[in-house]
Amino acid sequence: MTVATVTVEEAAAWLQSGEAVLIDVREADEFAAARIDGAVLAPLSAMPAAWQALDLPADRKIVVMCLKGGRSHQVCAYVGPTGPEGQPLFNLTGGIQAWAAAGLPIVED
Repeated sequence: MTVATVTVEEAAAWLQSGEAVLIDVREADEFAAARIDGAVLAPLSAMPAAWQALDLPADRKIVVMCLKGGRSHQVCAYVGPTGPEGQPLFNLTGGIQAWAAAGLPIVED
């Protein structure tokens, strides 16, 4: 299955404008250590229940992210090209590592 992807720059613009919601599928300890502001945690280890528990807005793109893009790709392949209400689904290319490398802000505890 082909998974749609989005660059960190494009995803950052979507998030800033309110066009997208960001789902982080890393584990809770990774999320606590460093995360993208506004991201919602739904760990891969807790799928599919974690995905089903999300309250995803019908009018926004869904961007799925992890550390480098592997786990989020798995989730995107599992969920399919769209969210529960037809929202387009995208894998964040390069994950939080690419986000940081691009100089985009990260919340660190």
